[in-house]
Amino acid sequence: MGKWFLSGGGDAHQTEQLDRHFARSICPHKPLLYIPIAMDADRYDDGFDWISRLFHPLGIKNIVMWTDVKGKTVHDLDVFSAVYIGGGNTFRLLKQFIESHFTAVLKRCAESGGAIYGGSAGAVILGKNIMTCSYMDRNACGLRDFNGLKLLGDYSVWCHYKAEHDPLIKRFRNAFGTPVIALPEETGIAASTSDIRVIGTKPARMFKEDGAVFVSDQFVL
Repeated sequence: MGKWFLSGGGDAHQTEQLDRHFARSICPHKPLLYIPIAMDADRYDDGFDWISRLFHPLGIKNIVMWTDVKGKTVHDLDVFSAVYIGGGNTFRLLKQFIESHFTAVLKRCAESGGAIYGGSAGAVILGKNIMTCSYMDRNACGLRDFNGLKLLGDYSVWCHYKAEHDPLIKRFRNAFGTPVIALPEETGIAASTSDIRVIGTKPARMFKEDGAVFVSDQFVL
């Protein structure tokens, strides 16, 4: 069974609970794969330094960075304990994944029991529709296909959630008709095909047709 970890974003202190849960859930004897391509290329090395500082104290000391996913297959992922998809511009990230056919690779990885961690933009693409990011990300790359990996069924993912985003989420729901899981920066979820567990210091918020509710424990989609 695949395991997916979605972070609402934020700094190392804000994501600490989810990061610790993630580190305990993966094989310590395999390297972690880090994909930073949602960021500008000149920030890749900074991203690698950041993730190293984040996970080395948690026992994950072998981290490999891919800055290009073209030609990669699901078999190339077999040597890794998990895939960590970092934050940045969500449109740019999904466009590169689509053009390199890496979305299909990640779906097969998830279906075959792989572990995937998405932070901010990396979390948004694991949901159904990435237009949840349009309030903060610019579609400068001209992406036209906004379908994510749909690992959470019909749910789209809203990161960096604050209460003042509620009208924007309502507008998104009216436009696209999908329910939303909204994650504050202090909050993440650990998901599988059977259930979802909220991890963090604040609850997640679920927006559905019959209203919105706060969730702070396990639930089923």
